[in-house]
Amino acid sequence: MLSCTLFLSCKGNIEKEPSEIIPQLTAAEMSEDFAVFQSIFEQANAGLYKYRTKSEMDKVFNSQKEKISDTTSYREFYNIIWKVIDFSGSSHNSLSYPSFVDAGLSTKEIFFPLPLKYIEGKLINNLPEAQIPIGAEILKINGIESPEFAKITSAYVSTDGYNTSGKYANLDSDWLPFYVYLAVGPQDEFEIEYKTPGTDPITETLPAINYDTFYSNYGNRHSKSFEENMEGMSFNISDDAEYAILKVATFRIGGPESEIHKKYANFLESSFSELKEKNIKNLIVDIRGNGGGDDPNDLLLYSYLTQRDFKENTSAFTLFNKIPFSHYYADDDIEQLEEELKEEHSELRDGRYYQSDLFNPVWHPKENAYQGNLVLLIDPFVASAGSLFGSMVKSDKKAVVIGEETLGGYYGHTGHIAVSYILPNSEFKLTFSIVDLEQDVRTLEDQKKGRGIKPDYTVHQSYKDFLNNRDTQLEFAKDLIQKKKI
Repeated sequence: MLSCTLFLSCKGNIEKEPSEIIPQLTAAEMSEDFAVFQSIFEQANAGLYKYRTKSEMDKVFNSQKEKISDTTSYREFYNIIWKVIDFSGSSHNSLSYPSFVDAGLSTKEIFFPLPLKYIEGKLINNLPEAQIPIGAEILKINGIESPEFAKITSAYVSTDGYNTSGKYANLDSDWLPFYVYLAVGPQDEFEIEYKTPGTDPITETLPAINYDTFYSNYGNRHSKSFEENMEGMSFNISDDAEYAILKVATFRIGGPESEIHKKYANFLESSFSELKEKNIKNLIVDIRGNGGGDDPNDLLLYSYLTQRDFKENTSAFTLFNKIPFSHYYADDDIEQLEEELKEEHSELRDGRYYQSDLFNPVWHPKENAYQGNLVLLIDPFVASAGSLFGSMVKSDKKAVVIGEETLGGYYGHTGHIAVSYILPNSEFKLTFSIVDLEQDVRTLEDQKKGRGIKPDYTVHQSYKDFLNNRDTQLEFAKDLIQKKKI
């Protein structure tokens, strides 16, 4: 059995890193990269102190930098930097291995083999016809208790503020093997202790696999049909005309001049016209899985649900309008981006470049904006423009919000424009957004700074409903409507 701790190699596994793929860095090279990373993050990231004080960030910068030594592995160095990034708290932050390392690693049989679901605080096997039964509760993995395993592997999901629901929910994703690799290093096999209802714990040893094999396993996961049913965009009225369901699982459908956006605008106009014509008393707006997308798709939908004038944000600023550290900048759009920044963020106040009102106009409610009973379905995958929209809906205090706390923040986030930098020695790709904004929402008693949208009814998919691929949250909403509780 292997002994592992967070951000450390499992004992005896450091030599199993494929040396022909993984760069070997000296302490001096890692220290140089860390200094570059810190300078970029401090001088270009407008949201660095959104949830943490400068003193808190300085402390974590210093403590992580001190961990660098000649024995620090490439993966451990990634974790040293990631700890700082994660601590700052933004769903738009990421740190990537260079593509040549990713490509080389993906072919190695070093990865965790099972797609999992995180249900009711437990890790559940999501792969049918495996050595471990579908729905089995995972108790230990290579000697690590399940709660600790979930904690250390979920650490690689970036969320706004202090949110953890989005971290744990993403253990369901196809990124899980890479999270496991980052946390405990490459493995030859995984000793898995599990149990099924009414049985004693059983232990099975599964061989590690390569990433293509995991993708195949993930494509065959038990929950695939349920999850795919939650994707896309649709509008349906129930047979008894008691309620309608509007599903908008993404705002990534193009900007205002795109043909897809125009179709979306027509879709919304048609849907809300039908709601009014048929006098539908209850509307369920389902934004689960909506991780954001393009302006102004979120605001357009909100204009059909509100009775107030509104703006996208009450303030939005960046720290620069000329790209700092341009020699480390990863993309070739510097001139275009700088022109856009100088135009949109043209108001310099106290060292910050604020967005001009021209780019943050007042919106008005649509003529046929919905005025009936409203239910909003949310989950931990809602972020960015998705959480901005959801926050505005909740802020109006006219909707019943059902589901789980969102990954994206209620009061604001750091988004809009993403930039990427390449660190010189490790070639890690650092990506973050540069515009820190406060959303146009009211202060609510149950909404604390640094948290996502909190539901009025916290409803998770139950274990039984997972096995039956039943939508616990949607059925809960329908039940409230039928019982006239909204």
